[in-house]
Amino acid sequence: MGSRALPGVVRRPLALCLPLAVLSLWASILASTPQASHAQTDPIRLEAISVLPVEGPESNQPSGLFVHNDTLYTVSDKHDDTIFRIELREDAAVFVPHVRFDAPRPFGVFRLDLEGITRGDDGSFYLASEGAFAILKVDADGKKASWVTTSLRDVGASAGLFQTRGGYLEGITMMARDRFLVTAERQPCGLIEVDMAPVQRVVEIANHGSTNSYTGLHREAENVYILQRSNATIRKTIRYLDVDSPSTIWSFAHIVNDPEYLYQHEQFGAKTAEGLAMDRDRVYVILDNNNDARRMYPTDHRPLLLIMKRPG
Repeated sequence: MGSRALPGVVRRPLALCLPLAVLSLWASILASTPQASHAQTDPIRLEAISVLPVEGPESNQPSGLFVHNDTLYTVSDKHDDTIFRIELREDAAVFVPHVRFDAPRPFGVFRLDLEGITRGDDGSFYLASEGAFAILKVDADGKKASWVTTSLRDVGASAGLFQTRGGYLEGITMMARDRFLVTAERQPCGLIEVDMAPVQRVVEIANHGSTNSYTGLHREAENVYILQRSNATIRKTIRYLDVDSPSTIWSFAHIVNDPEYLYQHEQFGAKTAEGLAMDRDRVYVILDNNNDARRMYPTDHRPLLLIMKRPG
């Protein structure tokens, strides 16, 4: 904010000029710090465009979300052989099998437990497998499926990640060709960046502690968006491996905690957010309710898809 010139008749003694200048400088510095920024103290509330029940196969538990050419894609952690596309209808979001595939099972892995999805420029899909602690590549037509990485369990555990059963690999996004960012879900949550060219190496790894839950990722240029399930927020950050870096926070807590959308056995609807995708105009978040029923509709066990207006 610019300063106004003092009226000509007002004069301050010279002895006060330096202290006031110093105070003004400190005030300016404090106002520019992330802690004092409006975005940090007041998350931007996302505006709901629609909230659609999700219809699909039996035991449908959506986990992960990706959008390309106005089409949403997802996986279910109970379906190890299918990538679904989501048809948006006026009254529902309908899962339609897009490609089916047969993935080789790493030794000792009985269930892939697919938890995240992203897509390469050639149309191939990349899936985060919680069961295998690895990234699976599925060709665009589904005819070939192969493991891009070996298990990341040991390298994650060495940094203190993967300490809680069910809190393993969850979200995935591409940083560049052959370079991926994946999340460790919770207790503690963290991020692992893996570069596959020319051989597999972990570029960076971060343990962000136990205060949040990372369940989805989305990248645009230098920006990474992290779906933070435990408080129903999306964190936009450039320095994605520094949890204390300045960030913009978007919140959808007011939507999922509306009585209309709460599930019976969850204190907060936020605890079910499992997938994040965005395009120019919209933000999409899909909920995995683990077949729980909604409080207001005890016979309705369907997950929900949130479609929200993207902030300018």
